[in-house]
Amino acid sequence: MAATAAAQDPIESLTEETTCSFCLDYFKDPVSLACGHNFCRACLTQFWEKPCNKETCPQCMKRVLQKQLRTNQLLANFVEITKKLRCQGTKRKGESRENCGEHQVPAKLFCVGNVPPICVACNNCQEHQEHRDDRGIPLETAAEVYKDLIHISQDALQKETEKILTYKAEAEKKAQDLFNQTEEEMGKALKEITGIRQILEEQEKHLQTQMEELNKQIAGKNDENMAIFDQKLSSLKSEMEKKCQQPSAELLQDVKSLLQKGGQEKTFKKSVAFPSELNWKIWEFCDLTSFLVAAMKPFQANVTLDPGTAGPWLILSKNHKRVSHEAKREDLPDNPKRFSNRAYVLGCEGFTTGRHFWDVFVGREPHWSVGVAKKSVRRKGNVNISSEEGIWAVGKRKDISCATNHPYSSVLSLNKKTKRVRVCLNCAANRVAFYDADTGDQIYVLSEVPFSGETVFSFFYVGRSGSLKILP
Repeated sequence: MAATAAAQDPIESLTEETTCSFCLDYFKDPVSLACGHNFCRACLTQFWEKPCNKETCPQCMKRVLQKQLRTNQLLANFVEITKKLRCQGTKRKGESRENCGEHQVPAKLFCVGNVPPICVACNNCQEHQEHRDDRGIPLETAAEVYKDLIHISQDALQKETEKILTYKAEAEKKAQDLFNQTEEEMGKALKEITGIRQILEEQEKHLQTQMEELNKQIAGKNDENMAIFDQKLSSLKSEMEKKCQQPSAELLQDVKSLLQKGGQEKTFKKSVAFPSELNWKIWEFCDLTSFLVAAMKPFQANVTLDPGTAGPWLILSKNHKRVSHEAKREDLPDNPKRFSNRAYVLGCEGFTTGRHFWDVFVGREPHWSVGVAKKSVRRKGNVNISSEEGIWAVGKRKDISCATNHPYSSVLSLNKKTKRVRVCLNCAANRVAFYDADTGDQIYVLSEVPFSGETVFSFFYVGRSGSLKILP
């Protein structure tokens, strides 16, 4: 047990008196030796395990007999009382002083060489003996010293705080400016789009009116020409019949003028041809159509079929624009890209950004599907056309139209007259839309498609004996 306690906090003195000198922790199951020293029973047993220490006191090294060991219940009770007093004392001081992690006794000293506080035993160990100039000082004293240092550097900390607050305000203002700019530009864009939409609708109506008027002019001119032709034919027929009925002598007198009618007929045909103004109006419509086609060109993808992915029943054309389903299974190399057990084929071109579209001629095929597939789509085994597999498409099964990610592959209202399907891919919006390429009618739209940043390829399936063709 420790010697006479120095003048200090009574609770600290009690703590030292109830600390085992062997383990430097509170006594656990304390026992007393004949020499008067106390130890934890486990500590003494551990010490006596070495033959040289057998039945000697760890503190004074006097010989003692094991049978003379006495359980010191009074000291054990004293330890419990000390623990309670320390707990109450800590609460009264309004602070929580933790125990030393190594010795499990109160850590009440601070050493510059150690970040966490240390206990008296730590301060007396060999490590701290080596740097005497940095011996532990009371926590309260250390706290006052560092408070002074913090106070000295307060101006610098204040300046740094103000700088950070300034940066924060600037960042918030920049973010708000960007939000405002985005909202403003969005408003402008929507306004322009609305205006363009109105102009296009007006132009569509105007174009339809012009075409209807042009058709009326063509029909009117055609009726006029037909009337002139009919009148002339009737006149010629009547004149010929009249001439044929004349006596021979009278007929021969006027035969030269009759033969000249053939030469006048050529002049007549040229004089009643359609006026050039109608042809020029038609050419104006052709120019407008060419302009609209050119405007769509940047988005039209030149899709070709990848023979390395084609299922073993599929035959591709030389230009890789047409795929046919044959009855006989081809003996093809089973590379990792190939669909081994399905009549599927992907396009060569992969898409990760931008907007793209391509047209597919499906004709009157009863079994087909067109759409897109992720690069990671399974190629081996029985791969279903489904969003779970990474395929998004529309198509027909026994002339019944359906979309792959519809609940239970619900039936779509696909026009039976649809011959060309336009697949429109918007990578940024994660959207795939399908249209009738001839009428412009929307077939189906897939929104929020989970591409997950993967490369996307065009996807094609055709049933037995059928064929699909990528246009143009």
